[in-house]
Amino acid sequence: MYYSSTIVQLARFASNKTVLALSLITSGLNVVGSIVSRFFVDRFGRRRLMIISMFGIIICLIALSVMFHETSIHAPPVSSLESFHFGRNSTCSSFLQAPDVSSWNCMSCLKYHPGACLAITDAIQGSCHKERRTLYTQGCPTKFGIFAVLLLGLYIISYSPGMGTAPWIVNFEIYPLRHRRMGGGIAVVSNWISNLIVSETFLTLTETLGCS
Repeated sequence: MYYSSTIVQLARFASNKTVLALSLITSGLNVVGSIVSRFFVDRFGRRRLMIISMFGIIICLIALSVMFHETSIHAPPVSSLESFHFGRNSTCSSFLQAPDVSSWNCMSCLKYHPGACLAITDAIQGSCHKERRTLYTQGCPTKFGIFAVLLLGLYIISYSPGMGTAPWIVNFEIYPLRHRRMGGGIAVVSNWISNLIVSETFLTLTETLGCS
């Protein structure tokens, strides 16, 4: 959820306004799910709610992985003519030195810094906008983009009412009253340390291993 804007960009949305709007929607779903969980925790029980939530999370994450894998396979090809259209000095050096540029596609470009077959500069961004083109720096154009955003939303809907709130309730209920403060504090510290590790390594792992 911290990097929902990056995931939205990987799903082919290049406009910063669109990315911000979609990220706000996913964050809003998390808030709504947390509020709704108040009405379901006692009615369905903690265990059942967490099991249903976990199944939803697993299904959504597997579907998202398949979606991004299909996106990388069916990435649009890169044209040498289009790349040199903005000038040879503006073209990514890795593309210039590649022995077989005809085999390159959009995902091939994104594997190399600065992230595309065009150097990411203000001049290049301005040239793209003037010619009504879109500069992709995170993901590639794909027809699966909207489905990826929907799956991200379903993931948050599955997570927030169950695994997002029920474990916190159970955590403070399982300790004897005299140990509740100590046990809850240790659990909170462990959770945020794990949270820090995941948030600090997510972008690095995405860049190293790829989004698919």
